[in-house]
Amino acid sequence: MGLDLTRHLKEWSPRRMALIPLAIALFFSCSLLVFNIPLGRDFRGGTLIQVRGLETAPSVENIQLLASHLLGASVEVQLTEYGGTFGVDIEADNRDLSDGVREELENALANTLGISADKVGVYNMGSVLTEISKGQAKNAIIAASIAMAIIVFINFRRGVLVSSMLVSIGLDALDALGCMAIFGVPLSIASVAGFLMLIGYSVDTNVLLVTQVERGISGTPREQAASAMKTGLTMSITTLTVLIALNILTTSPTIAELTYVLIFGVIFDIINTWFFNASVVISRKKRREIPVAL
Repeated sequence: MGLDLTRHLKEWSPRRMALIPLAIALFFSCSLLVFNIPLGRDFRGGTLIQVRGLETAPSVENIQLLASHLLGASVEVQLTEYGGTFGVDIEADNRDLSDGVREELENALANTLGISADKVGVYNMGSVLTEISKGQAKNAIIAASIAMAIIVFINFRRGVLVSSMLVSIGLDALDALGCMAIFGVPLSIASVAGFLMLIGYSVDTNVLLVTQVERGISGTPREQAASAMKTGLTMSITTLTVLIALNILTTSPTIAELTYVLIFGVIFDIINTWFFNASVVISRKKRREIPVAL
């Protein structure tokens, strides 16, 4: 597998190598225009009802029917377990519930579950909280990107190399966003955390490529890039294996949202690093090696 994927580094022209990731990025850009990325509860707001201190696990179906009837909207119900006791998290799009609806909801859940009403909490996730979440997520991504660019520039001090790495990382994020839109993965705090982790992973693979080609001792630039690619593919395959297993085995929506972003990003990082960025790095190194006539 590694030999087949590294063949393009030895045989393809740089223009052909760069065309594939750019065409993929164009496709996902169009996908973002056609499909909307759904917003998670952290960003779209709504109502959160939490029940704690249950001795036995309740029927999720019964609670879902009761909450849907009282709120007049579809709800999401998740069973939780802490220290041997069970709980229920109910999420709905309703905002700013009246005091009467809140009291009716608390009493109905308490009677159905056989607990006191003080074990039922109803919380409003209003526009202020969602705007704070959006702002913090945006600031975290911007700060991480700036810090990453500064560190890479200090290490290599080459504007072309730094720019190509940043473009490659940006393509990873764009492709992951396009996949989220197509497959309906919500944008939430968990998926934003996935993007931050993806930035770090993309930096690693791109630094591996640039270091091997720019500072390699033996071999042509293509051979040096092919050698780095074998190591990079090993990293990507092992990472994808763990992420896919975690995604399949988990029952937590938070972990699923985080792993979806990383799975999408790592898959397309293979293309963007070893096709796009490799074409730039190889071309630059070959131009530097051309002897100047005296």
